[in-house]
Amino acid sequence: MAAKARPLLNPDQTMYILPPLLLVIGGLGGFLSGLLGVGGGIIFVPALFFSMTALGTGPEQAMHLAVGTSLAVVFATGATSALAHHRRGAVDSGIVRAWGAFIVGGVIFGSLFASSVDGRLLKEIFAVITFAISLYMAFGSESKGPGAKTIAMNIQRGLCACIGMVSSMIGVGGAILTVPMMSYIGVPMQRAVGTGAALGMLISLPGCLGYMLGGAAQAYAAELPPFSVGYVNVLAALMIIPSSILLAPMGVKASHKLPRTTLRRVFAGVLMLVSIRMFMTLD
Repeated sequence: MAAKARPLLNPDQTMYILPPLLLVIGGLGGFLSGLLGVGGGIIFVPALFFSMTALGTGPEQAMHLAVGTSLAVVFATGATSALAHHRRGAVDSGIVRAWGAFIVGGVIFGSLFASSVDGRLLKEIFAVITFAISLYMAFGSESKGPGAKTIAMNIQRGLCACIGMVSSMIGVGGAILTVPMMSYIGVPMQRAVGTGAALGMLISLPGCLGYMLGGAAQAYAAELPPFSVGYVNVLAALMIIPSSILLAPMGVKASHKLPRTTLRRVFAGVLMLVSIRMFMTLD
């Protein structure tokens, strides 16, 4: 039986604090989804984790629920962001077709596997990957044109399968990995961001379904918070999605006005802050 955390808030406090908190989380995540093409997962996962533990959900269940619920929200916000980028001609359909099937295959394996692993491991993976990518985006140089650096297609497909698996394990849309990869092979940053948002839809939908099925199969499924379908809390997702979708187009507009270097630095700074905060939760 999973350990249950002691609530930091009583039920009355929860009723008044939780709705506006989730709206703020949704708005911030939605804006970043449009700005960076990351689907907001880098904000949703830690925010949901800390919120759920404060409300008394055990740390083991809280991390799985944060990841699964994040994927549900990421699909809705990522779809909005991807559509806005597509209207601006910033989605590379060729890359989506070439990488899509391999990403989905990785997602299916990763989400089902993650449902049965220790919650601490998911936190460690999330923190390490986001920190490493933040360093690359902060200090790595962007390729100056298409084909400036090349990766063989077979290697790209293998990397995409790994990206799908890892992304589904940490509850993000995958752009924290696909955007740097596209940047490395010379895709302009704004186009990489838009394409990353589109690829995020291929990660988040099967990933969400995998967490629903995996969580429902656990022995303590009946102990999960109300309105949970497996490891996806439907109520939390529905409260986050409206403000997230509302602010995602604003992030898209900002992404097309910022210089490429500035966009990379913003991306790196957000990832590093989230990574450090998650490291602080490890015992």
